[in-house]
Amino acid sequence: MASAVKPDAALAPAEEERLALALIGRGLVTAQELAQCRGEPSGAEGLLQRLVKGGFLTTHQAGRLAQELPQLVDQQIPGYQFVGKLGQGAMGIVYKARQLSMNRLVAVKILHARLASNRKFLDRFLQEAHTAAKFSSNNVVQAIDVGSAGTMHYFVMEYVEGKTVLEELNAGKVFEEREALDIVLQVAQALHHAHRRGLIHRDVKPANIILTADGVAKLADLGLARDTSDRKAIKAEKGVLVGTPNYIAPEQIEGREDIDIRADLYSLGATLYHMVTGQPPFSGKDLDEILDAHLEKPLTPPDHLNKKLSTGVGEVVEFLMAKDRKDRYRSPEELIVDLECLVNGEPPRLARQKIQASLLAGLAEGEVEEEEEEEEEQPSVPLIWVAIGAGVLGLSLFLNLLQAVRIIRF
Repeated sequence: MASAVKPDAALAPAEEERLALALIGRGLVTAQELAQCRGEPSGAEGLLQRLVKGGFLTTHQAGRLAQELPQLVDQQIPGYQFVGKLGQGAMGIVYKARQLSMNRLVAVKILHARLASNRKFLDRFLQEAHTAAKFSSNNVVQAIDVGSAGTMHYFVMEYVEGKTVLEELNAGKVFEEREALDIVLQVAQALHHAHRRGLIHRDVKPANIILTADGVAKLADLGLARDTSDRKAIKAEKGVLVGTPNYIAPEQIEGREDIDIRADLYSLGATLYHMVTGQPPFSGKDLDEILDAHLEKPLTPPDHLNKKLSTGVGEVVEFLMAKDRKDRYRSPEELIVDLECLVNGEPPRLARQKIQASLLAGLAEGEVEEEEEEEEEQPSVPLIWVAIGAGVLGLSLFLNLLQAVRIIRF
């Protein structure tokens, strides 16, 4: 086999990933077949040799590919040069690449080859890109391009250098109140932007919030995002559970059709809860137990678990995570008002009003119940006993009068 590329050890992993992408894109191997041939990175030629040994490529195929290696590893999508792999999900693989025309780094999501032939998944992939294009907020990962090259379908996004909130939590970090509020406030602003355009994210969670070195929070992964006016999608998803169990709103669990921005607010509340306590709001030994907890179990206020938190944070989280969405903030704009109050060291205006109103309603209800109980405890006196009592009293007066007459006569 001809030796076309001689990478050093540092470049071998990235080169191998770029070749793997090219092979999948051409339909020569599947992701599963590649996974079976993974080993210590040895560059593009090393991967070809392992694929031949595994029986997934013929010697002739590998020889021809080796001759094309410079083109295969440098550029699979016109205008983009792949650098390395960033991650992988159910829908596709995300690569770090350079957009040659702008000389900037971007993230390129490639739809899994096994899904590209399925119209349903391809439509969903395109929908993600088109929905992302409706966002122009600094706190949302921006969409750049979408298209196909041969059998390869791709979606190009802004490349964000940083860590996700989940990565920080998994490393053992519990966020200080002020830092958590700053992050959640930025995500709330992104949701406000979405709400104004009739969009809902439906999967707000720590893994989908990227934190940059400059302190900017960016909401990522619009794969489940939806336009609330898309009646066709709404009907198609009726009864389908969409979201992530630890952060999902009750109405999403129930598979309701009329999901709105308040579901995102619930998930943001669950995310804030995890950030400041180090644990999700509800836990369980299996999926059903966690989902049932979202539906039925009372929430332990976060300030009861982390004593350093202000009462205001607890009030905001409880308002966000009300079981009935009618009892939550009506919009991200309302939430932003309270978050800004907390950031400025003031109590949350709307959440506290809601709690005070609930307490007053509870007290009023309790007083009515007590009055009713007192009335029920008062013994009722039958009319017949009233009549008998009056008769006895009258007889007693008559006898006393008769006795007085006798005394006067004698």
